[in-house]
Amino acid sequence: MPQTIDPRLLLQLPADRRAHLFAQLNGLVTPQRLQRMDAVLAARTAHITVVFEDVYHPHNASAVLRTCECLGLQDVHVVEDEKSFRPARRIARGSARWLTMHRWAGGDAGADVGECLRSLREQGYSILATSPAEDAVPLDEVSLEKPLAVCFGTEETGLSPAAFAAADVRVTIPTPGFTRSLNVSVTAALVLYHLAGRLREGEAAGWQLPAARCDDLRLMWLADESRSSRGLAREALREAGLLPPQTPFFRDRPR
Repeated sequence: MPQTIDPRLLLQLPADRRAHLFAQLNGLVTPQRLQRMDAVLAARTAHITVVFEDVYHPHNASAVLRTCECLGLQDVHVVEDEKSFRPARRIARGSARWLTMHRWAGGDAGADVGECLRSLREQGYSILATSPAEDAVPLDEVSLEKPLAVCFGTEETGLSPAAFAAADVRVTIPTPGFTRSLNVSVTAALVLYHLAGRLREGEAAGWQLPAARCDDLRLMWLADESRSSRGLAREALREAGLLPPQTPFFRDRPR
């Protein structure tokens, strides 16, 4: 089977073709659906982003994706140094189709997470790691003035030494019970819900996505709404010379 293509190819369409495709796609959905997309986009943010490092258990991976989508966190960075990231569709319930997935894989052990975190820091993000260590601070003390990349590690050993070394701040979730650590999907849900709530309460300015990025996401979302919309998108890419004939489209939705 030919390799599926990245729907971000739609963003390479010339402006006139892109506008024409957008008008066509708009005609395939109801006004209510468009209003829902606009409402979701208005609440989306990249001020908080998530980094998975070798989180491979399908149920955990899927649960965190679902949490990110529900909380309006658009970007998820997946580091695959040693483990492949394979979410379970039943648990994710289609959440991945609405997220922008950034994959980091293929380097030496520890190299991919280092490259990922360097890239995020260059974009202005502070790096946050969860840790039971004594120097970890409560979530309430984490500053949201700068964008924040929240890192979660493998179910077996947690984050790698490279990820811990790169962290600007380490946070802890107090656990008064005998078991000191929480499941990674539970940890992610607690941390992200807390931080996203503080963000929307006004602890950071300008957390919403820029209008241009909302336009990009709206186009990709509309193109993946139905078989008819996928057909129109595929034809537009072929006419622009961006897609070879007979290439499948939107099979794994790698946004």
